[in-house]
Amino acid sequence: MIFFLDANICLDLLDTKRNNAAHSVSWYLEHKDDPAHSFYFSGDFLTTFYYIMTEKKKKDPMTIVNAIDALAEEIPPFYLAHSDFVNARGSFHQRLFDDFEDLMMLESAIRAGTKTFVTNDKALLQLGKFKSLAIIAARSKDKK
Repeated sequence: MIFFLDANICLDLLDTKRNNAAHSVSWYLEHKDDPAHSFYFSGDFLTTFYYIMTEKKKKDPMTIVNAIDALAEEIPPFYLAHSDFVNARGSFHQRLFDDFEDLMMLESAIRAGTKTFVTNDKALLQLGKFKSLAIIAARSKDKK
């Protein structure tokens, strides 16, 4: 199974002091070594992560670059294409979901060939499914 990780899951993996980090890290550790599983995340969130960690949290830039490098080494980033924007715009106009940024990520996940989008975003979890994509929470088996 191919999982597409939402930016909030990646933030939790990179900054374990966040509220849902324990759930996200635990879920990822349960799944990462299964040879039937592979993962992607949106590489487009990396600039935002770098900005938040260096400008807002005042972390050392080299430390953040190294953390991003480690994440991208373990989980391949998948970058947005113009078609993701176009498809998201159509979905937005059809009022399939009201968060345009999330729509672009969902469209990117579909283009990546994933069937499962992992998030802790309450609005996305409430949606439950988007086109062919199941939307699930990062909750470990023992903490459902």
